[in-house]
Amino acid sequence: MNSADLPSCSNAVSFQSIFGPLNLDAEFPLAVGGDRHIFQHPNAPSLLVKVMDMKARARYLQARPFKRWYKQYQRESAYRVYLNEITEYVNTTTRPSGVWQVPLARILGVAQTSLGLGLLVEKITDDAGGIAPTVASLARQGRLDQALRARLDEFFEDLADAHVVLHDVSPSNIAYGRNADGKPGLYLIDGFGSLPLIPLYAWSRRLNRRRVRQKYAEMLASMERRAREAADRSA
Repeated sequence: MNSADLPSCSNAVSFQSIFGPLNLDAEFPLAVGGDRHIFQHPNAPSLLVKVMDMKARARYLQARPFKRWYKQYQRESAYRVYLNEITEYVNTTTRPSGVWQVPLARILGVAQTSLGLGLLVEKITDDAGGIAPTVASLARQGRLDQALRARLDEFFEDLADAHVVLHDVSPSNIAYGRNADGKPGLYLIDGFGSLPLIPLYAWSRRLNRRRVRQKYAEMLASMERRAREAADRSA
């Protein structure tokens, strides 16, 4: 993180300004995912706060009785996703991989908010300081050119080299912008962490690399197909 963006933590008030409690009741989310809302941190420009959408989670579990049954015994409840992401972040950023900096949005910790426990993550920005566009939004704008494809090739190879386990390979989970240090590039902002009961891809770097490449190929093919369909409709 850029230390200039963070208040001094030399006293309790400054600490609370980062880690809460944070009042998000009157705030509008910058983005909405399948199960989380993403807010600007009210006191730190370089941070975002992810909070769980409990209504979306309830609807999801309502349609899955078995999953609803066994999840009632998980002490962390809906916040298990935070543990998965924090664990993956720690695992991939502490092992030598040949990747100088793993292309993940960095995780600071958790904070109490008025909407429940929030996950504090690095904000990837555009050149104006706003939230960076995702690869999905760039593709919809017709900007999936050869240069972006080359960057995506390198990005996914870096993820495989760092043995990052992905559970949702989606262009909506990849931001194209600058991290808190001002370094430009592609950054994974969601969809990482091992979910299966038998974590084969976490155990095997070789199997994970094969899966990352396969899922990337499927993602790229899907984006190109949608681009062709959009071009045909506008013709």
